[in-house]
Amino acid sequence: MTASTAWRSLTLTLAQLADLELLLLGVFGPVPGYAETTSRDGLRMPALVVPAEAAAGVAPGDTVALRDPEGVMIAALHVGLVRPSSESGESGESGESGESGESGETGETGARDDDADAVGPGQARLAGRVEGLRPPSHPDYPGLRPRPGELRALLRERGWFEPGGRAPWAVWADGLLHTADIARIRALTRQGKRCVVLAPVGGTDPTDPRHHLRVRALRAALDALDEPIRPTEATLAGEAIAAEATRASAAVSFYPPGPAAPPAGAETAAGRTTRPSDAQPAKALLVLVPVVPSAELAAPREPGITATSPFGAPTGDPGEPDRLAELVTLRAHVAEFYGLGGSITGPALGAPGRDELAALLAAGRPIPAELTPPGVAAQLARAYPPRRARGFTVLFTGLSGSGKSTLAALLVVRLLERGDRHVTLLDDDVVRTQLSRGLGFSRADREAGVTRIGFVAAEVAAAGGIAVCAPTAPHAAARARTRELVGSSGAGFVLVHVSTPLEVCENRDREGLYARARAGLIPEFTGVSAPYEEPTDADVTVDTARVTPDAAVDAVLAYLRTEGWLPA
Repeated sequence: MTASTAWRSLTLTLAQLADLELLLLGVFGPVPGYAETTSRDGLRMPALVVPAEAAAGVAPGDTVALRDPEGVMIAALHVGLVRPSSESGESGESGESGESGESGETGETGARDDDADAVGPGQARLAGRVEGLRPPSHPDYPGLRPRPGELRALLRERGWFEPGGRAPWAVWADGLLHTADIARIRALTRQGKRCVVLAPVGGTDPTDPRHHLRVRALRAALDALDEPIRPTEATLAGEAIAAEATRASAAVSFYPPGPAAPPAGAETAAGRTTRPSDAQPAKALLVLVPVVPSAELAAPREPGITATSPFGAPTGDPGEPDRLAELVTLRAHVAEFYGLGGSITGPALGAPGRDELAALLAAGRPIPAELTPPGVAAQLARAYPPRRARGFTVLFTGLSGSGKSTLAALLVVRLLERGDRHVTLLDDDVVRTQLSRGLGFSRADREAGVTRIGFVAAEVAAAGGIAVCAPTAPHAAARARTRELVGSSGAGFVLVHVSTPLEVCENRDREGLYARARAGLIPEFTGVSAPYEEPTDADVTVDTARVTPDAAVDAVLAYLRTEGWLPA
């Protein structure tokens, strides 16, 4: 550890930390490390890609400290390869041979293989042997995070595996488990199979409420396994669904050998015993695994089930994209390493889509048990109340002098008159003296200012309040990031474009800003020496040269009522 003080340090993202944990567990081989080629026998290997400036000066033979976001050193990387980006499309410097000559070995498309090891502009990829020092810390749900050797021991203890018999099935839950998914698990258990639900949680922030909602919902779904079978399940768990899983599981008739304990560098803390909670249903286990969830695998698609054997290629539509095949292959490989047999990925046929559930929750309507188990529906309804009870953000954007500050203040007054929710005003002029002090008028500083406003607005809205913002926000990318940031918590986002023409704004200029800008005294002034990107995604557009402030605010309030954010 003393020697590490002279090493270069890299702070990994949460997703990179999940890849490192898989390496330390031995999922990709007994000697952990980032391979020089990122694809092996159809399996996509973890790759450490970092900003080019972070890798500047790092050379083969160096040792780099890999740290978590808190600065804790998790492992040491003994660098064997540094591959920088190549704008010309060449493979980059390495002096190694055979690193990009393995295309075609997986049967995937040639274009995909040719680009498999490519590094994007401004990035670099590091490879080499990894020496683990301690496993990444997980303060959340330690009882649901058994390591592979611990899970295998638990399965034997439960009698779920006997040497020479079939290993339990892995059912991957990238999203939630709905009624159709529970019916599928019932169909397997009625055939005498055991199921372990693997929930990918790699890259998850343990302070993210959505992560905890998902785990609570998965637990509630497994509780539904012990409830009486509903009549509709006869359709949802029909023979066609069960048959595909049965055919794939026939290839797995023995328990693959594996290490009985975590490999060196990945041991648990002294005296620590990690086992799934005893409160879990006897028919299935829930295990959180350090794999990054996939939006592709979480979304309902046809066919509704993709069953794979860890000893064969994924089964499914031949038209499925290579990316999906890679994800399914990885899941099957991880399930095998955890001591499980066949691997089922993707929602069951009949599982509801995200938009369908979101519409029901936004309107305050109950989610039918035919779609989602009541326990899961209750968790979702508590986390996502009807729109009229949720927080939201209204962001006014427009040129200086367009009237956006006046409209924002008037809207706050109208909302406070209602008295049913906390309201926060984030006006651009006020924010600049507090939240954004020190920022100038460059594009980078303007985008940073909007991002800061968006962060505060998202926190206010996530807590059920209303944030009203009035920055100039001239750049579409910054506005889009704010919309995504606010919407990710289920809160609402309303973009109001105050489209007052430039000449009107300039005539209203009480502070002489436009005159100073045209004289060159204010560089990069929006509308004069810097562009204003007019919104193409505005929810409401008002022109204060044509309508009074009261009429403009009435238009915003009407939109909020129409969309359900305010009671009609």
